[in-house]
Amino acid sequence: MRRPRVRRCRAKTGSAIAWCFSTRRLEVRRTGDCGFHDCVDRDAARARFLWRGDVDPGVITVDAIPAAPGAFDTLDISKSGVETLVLGTPADRAEILLRDGSRHIRLTVREGSLLEGPVRLRYALEGFDDLERKLLTLRRLAALWRLGRMPARLFPRDLRAPRWIEMLRTLDAMRSGASQREIAEALFEPGRVARDWRAGSDYLRMRIQRLVRASDRMARRDYRRLIGGTIAVP
Repeated sequence: MRRPRVRRCRAKTGSAIAWCFSTRRLEVRRTGDCGFHDCVDRDAARARFLWRGDVDPGVITVDAIPAAPGAFDTLDISKSGVETLVLGTPADRAEILLRDGSRHIRLTVREGSLLEGPVRLRYALEGFDDLERKLLTLRRLAALWRLGRMPARLFPRDLRAPRWIEMLRTLDAMRSGASQREIAEALFEPGRVARDWRAGSDYLRMRIQRLVRASDRMARRDYRRLIGGTIAVP
């Protein structure tokens, strides 16, 4: 397999460097709990972002031990078969995003480098609180190493995702100055809104009001619980 080119793009603040095995130039951004996110005009299905390891419970910390080319039981990310984003500075831990479409694996490299050829990985695990999430990440990484892809069976769709999307759309509408009725018309069939907005049960207006409150909470603090999969939906 041809070795991908590594492009280096320094952040405006000088705080980080991103390496991406890609032909597209990246702009490095740091925003709150997110260590990197793509340009805002990038299609959501293709956007890349990294949550900090202390926020995302599924991030695995690893040590990368150099290995000889062709050695068994090693990982060479240039030959992994998936897109790779590496974010870090020489003095920091490197943050790794391995991505196959909408599926991804997140690693933090504590020692060593994944950019200098094959390595043997040593994993740092402790405690029980996030252990299940981290073990799932290891299963996904093992499948990638074995198959050269991220199998769908290890990335089941969360049944709450459609409601989370409603909350994000509600938040966008709120920040654009939309009224609650306009939000309802954007989320639901306009005829239904015209018929039920002032109906006797008031169910539709109450549903939008719950979405507005939940969206506001998510933007202010609950997004961390969203990453952990524990956020309640209205």
